[in-house]
Amino acid sequence: MELKKLKDSWDNFPEVSMEERPVLSSDLEKIVVRNPLSDAFYLKNKILLRIIAGVLLLFYNMYQLRAQFITDGSELDRQVVIFLALSYFIYFHIRLLLYADYSTLLGLRLMPFLQKVETILDKYTLSFGVVSILSGFYTLAILEKVLSWRKAGSLLSSHDSSVYKWLIIIFLSVSFYILFLHTIIPKYKKMLTAVRKYKEGIGVRAQKK
Repeated sequence: MELKKLKDSWDNFPEVSMEERPVLSSDLEKIVVRNPLSDAFYLKNKILLRIIAGVLLLFYNMYQLRAQFITDGSELDRQVVIFLALSYFIYFHIRLLLYADYSTLLGLRLMPFLQKVETILDKYTLSFGVVSILSGFYTLAILEKVLSWRKAGSLLSSHDSSVYKWLIIIFLSVSFYILFLHTIIPKYKKMLTAVRKYKEGIGVRAQKK
């Protein structure tokens, strides 16, 4: 009932167009943000967790890269690629977090707010490509560790065939992306579609007025 009254009062300002209405009050936040855009708006924690995880993995990778460089190890090429992938992963998410500017996001007008949320969702969905590549590398590393515990010869044979190693990484990365494509990504694509339809609907209503 209170929500209906708030919506009615919100529609009693004909002199202010829909696209110019600010997103400021907590009540309006509940209408516009929490449903259906709550997950889209509150990606901040997920982005921060990804940055922290990426930085920790980068430090571990730098340690491994240094060890491979000193000993002229056979895994130097793989560690270099992981370093580049992790660096881009961290850069991508820091840039996304700075662009989102969550501290001022709710102070935007409605249309700029929706456009920014749309961009955040779109970029976050694209980031699963890099996540898939990293998942491929680290899954192979885990498999190699398991093989080294069970049978040392299996680990040595995997080192002797770099071509097969890269084929396995590509296969695992593609497999992870397909998995994300059918499990996690649809959720964000659905939200992205909802934001776009909501924004288009406001545009149509504003033109009619």
